[in-house]
Order: sequence, then structure tokens, then C-alpha cells
Amino acid sequence: MEDSSFSQVEKIIENFLKNFDPQQYLYLDMFYRLEEDHIGEVLTALHECKLPKKYHSYKDVVQEKLAKKISATNKDLFLYTDNAIYIKLFFQIEAPENSADRRACGLDPETLKAYKKQFFPNDEYKKRMLELLNFAMESTLNIKKINPSEFRSLFIPVLVNIADIVVIEHSDLEDLRSIRGLSYFLLREVFETMMLYIAEDILFHFSNQEKKAIEFLGHFSIHETIDAKGNRYKPNPILDESNRAWNMTTIRSTMIQHKKSKQTLYDRRNELITIKKKLEAYNNEQKEIIKHLQNEHKAFEETEEKLDHIHQTLDRLEYTDAKEVKFIEDGEEKLYDRKSLVAQLFRKEDSLIKRKVTLHRSAKEIELALSNKQKEIYVWEKKLTDAEKSLANLESQGHPIDAQYERIQRALAKTLSQR
Repeated sequence: MEDSSFSQVEKIIENFLKNFDPQQYLYLDMFYRLEEDHIGEVLTALHECKLPKKYHSYKDVVQEKLAKKISATNKDLFLYTDNAIYIKLFFQIEAPENSADRRACGLDPETLKAYKKQFFPNDEYKKRMLELLNFAMESTLNIKKINPSEFRSLFIPVLVNIADIVVIEHSDLEDLRSIRGLSYFLLREVFETMMLYIAEDILFHFSNQEKKAIEFLGHFSIHETIDAKGNRYKPNPILDESNRAWNMTTIRSTMIQHKKSKQTLYDRRNELITIKKKLEAYNNEQKEIIKHLQNEHKAFEETEEKLDHIHQTLDRLEYTDAKEVKFIEDGEEKLYDRKSLVAQLFRKEDSLIKRKVTLHRSAKEIELALSNKQKEIYVWEKKLTDAEKSLANLESQGHPIDAQYERIQRALAKTLSQR
């Protein structure tokens, strides 16, 4: 279906959505959760067609169509997670006029602390909120799709919606005021971390020379800027805690050095993995050599036992004049001509002596190989120790540029937080 036009696929999606009832996936009148299987027909159609350039991926189409179906606004949050689709509708809660803490929708701190202890005894909300934020940065807060002005109007509703989702997922609260109060309470504790996470993502894309990230950061300067659409932006510099303004040039220089330092750390970790694999291979080879040597020693001992048996038999035959004698071979006693048996035993003795010499030589060669392998292991064990120390020092001390990068990250997070 590769040649099918997108308009045909849109018709398929429209027909599907006519009979699709999102209400059966709605919780508390403001949170939808759908498994991919629930819209399998839509996904199949999208995967088999070429999308128009305005869409970054099929997820954007899903978001657009579902948002239209439920009349979602730009303050509502769409998350396409690994195994489900979340649509969280934003809602307003006004705190009572005489409330002690309007920021918590009028709920007292002790109640909120009790909720937190009950539903998040191990602060599980922090990890989950960052997980959902990662998906939000692929959708609503994707800097490839929005500019700083749009970001400023969206990031607070997005973070609040994320907090709401986590509270709904992990609690049995159904009253919207209680949900929002707890959301605000949790969000205040993790807000700075989330903004640093967003700043880190922007700087990552910027360091990879992505055009949209460069344009995004380009809006933050000490001078008034005008975008491609003619919109004017007032000065909004990226200021750190020392009130130093970071411009594109200084950020780019820092990111280049920071990327190199991270690459060095990455290389050291890979080097350590390589050494460990090499050492493991050598240890396995050593085990095989030891096993081989043990087999040679066992064969040598067995050969000596056979020689002793032959010598004992020859000693007994030397003191008998009988023409025929009994001899046990392969566990069976047989009658042999004495002279014929003596000749046969001498031949076996000669063969076993040669085998002893061969086994002795082979064992010496294996012992030498074992010694050499042990030397190699010693060398690689030293390499491993040195590499572990070097990596530990690098991780503990960090690179001098790391502090500067973190300074920029904090400054950008603070600037992004300003509305």
C-alpha cells in the first residue's frame, strides 16, 4: 500500500473514528488511556503510507486525529508512551478565598504529606514524572515543533498534567481538588529537576547541531530578535547565578568541549568492557589448557600403569620354562605361546615407552602454553586494575568543563522557567 495517498489513509482513519468511542477509555472525565491495540486499524494504515512532511512521525497524525475527536486544546497533554496513549485534559481548580495555601488548592500541608506518604512511600512519583516528561518532549514540548514563546505558554500545563497523571495512576483519589492539590505539592518538589531535564535535552540537540535546537536557543539573547514570521522577541538572556549572560558562541564552545569530555568517558567505559571481555576469554582459554593438561597427565599415568603390568608379566615369564602360559588381556584370560607372548610384550613395551615420551613432551608444551597464558592474564589483570582506577578517577573528579556545562544547564533551566 506504499503508493496509496495520505488522503486515502485519512479516509480510513475518519471511518474508524466515526465508530470509535473514546468515552470508554475516559477516567474522571479528564484522562484517557488507550492501548495501541485499541486503534490498531489506524496504526496499520499509517505504517503503510508515506506521511506528508508536516508530520514528524505517525504519532503526530494519531495525536492530531484523536485531539480533534475529543476536542482537545493546546493545554491538554498527549503522550505516546511505549505501550499506551495518554490524553490528559487540563482543568482549572480555584482555591477557596480563605484557604491557607492557595498553591495547594486549599488543602492543608499535613493532608498532602499524608497523601504522599500513603501513595508514594518511596518517592516513586519522581521517576515516573521524569519518564512521562521524556514522552512529553517528543510531543507537546518537542523543540522541533515549538518556539520559546509557545514553550512558555505550554510548559506549566504540561508539567501539571504529568503530575495529575502520576497521582491518578498511583492513588485512589477521585476528587479533582485533592488530585490537583497533591499534584502541585509533588510538582514543587521535582519542578527544578524537570526543568534541568528539559534544559539537558535542548542542549543535547544543540550539541548535535540540530537546526531547530539552534533556532530555539537563538531566541535567548541580550538583544531583541525577530523570527522568520516577523514576530519580535524582547531580550531574554540566559543568565547564570553570577548574572553572566551566555550567548550562542559561548554555549557552543562549552558544548563542543563537554561533548568531547563525555566521549572520553564513554571511550574509557568501552575500553573497560573490552578489557573485561578479553580477560574473560583468556581465563576460559586457561581453563581449557588446564583441562587438556590434566587429560595428558591422566594418559601418562595410565601408560605407566600398563608398562608396570608388562614389566611384572615379563619378570614372571623369565622364571618359567613352560611353552604355554596364561595371560590376561582386555579383562579376559587366554593361553599364549610363551615365546610369542614375550615378543608381543616387548613390542607393546616399546610402543608404550614411545607413547610416554610423546605424552611427556606434549605435557611440557602444554605447561609452557599455560605459563604463557598466565602471563597474558597477569598483564590484562593489571590493565583492568589500571583502567578501573582511571575510570573511577575520571568519574569522581569529572572534567573541568563539566562545571561550566552544569552552570549553563542551570541558567537555561531558570530562563525556561520564566513565564
